[in-house]
Amino acid sequence: MSNKEEHLAQELDTTALDAELVADYLRANPDFFDHFPNVLQRLSLKHQQDGSVSLIERQQRVLRDKVTALEDEITALMGQAQRNEQIFRGYSELYCQLFKCENLAEVEACLQATFREQLGLPELALKFFDSPVDLPEQFTFTADTHIQLLSRRFENDSVYLGRLTAEELKLLFREEQQIKSAALVLLGERGELGMLAVGSRDPLHFDPTMDFLLITQLQHLLSVLLPRLIANSRAD
Repeated sequence: MSNKEEHLAQELDTTALDAELVADYLRANPDFFDHFPNVLQRLSLKHQQDGSVSLIERQQRVLRDKVTALEDEITALMGQAQRNEQIFRGYSELYCQLFKCENLAEVEACLQATFREQLGLPELALKFFDSPVDLPEQFTFTADTHIQLLSRRFENDSVYLGRLTAEELKLLFREEQQIKSAALVLLGERGELGMLAVGSRDPLHFDPTMDFLLITQLQHLLSVLLPRLIANSRAD
């Protein structure tokens, strides 16, 4: 490096260091411009649209942007809170209706009314693995196709939330082309009874990271209720 280049590098380092010192000092002394208003009057900041603007104008613009961002965030949170309340109410009403059901058809109707009509989830399937009684076709898997789902999706838990392959969707839903994410819930004490599947058009609606407290509560209720209804239908 030549002497000239070395001198220039030293100047740049000094300039950067001085700027950092000034910035640190101003952060440590936020009332600096109260004591030196004449310095504040001479300051200007470049803006892409307005050219040179005063520091106060720039601060006002930054504060307005922050307020707007906060308002947008509050609006989004309020919308999510309303959605959560709608979901909670839907589940609460569903629990009450399920206790009144006397057969599997009524259970399916209650589930459809909640998930499809109230929560906007277009596809639902209630399937049983090995029922001791003959059930209508919509409640059963063909052959042992459910084993494919069990081996892929329920290795660590009795609830799966997320996306499915086209083959898996075809095993569960009648209009599988429109389903982009799904909730799969095993039923029974050990998941031996059957499966509840709910599908959404939104690929992000059911996500593995989401909380599924309400779904597990429904899982426990159905795991107690459904064996009784099946036993009653066998007695009939």
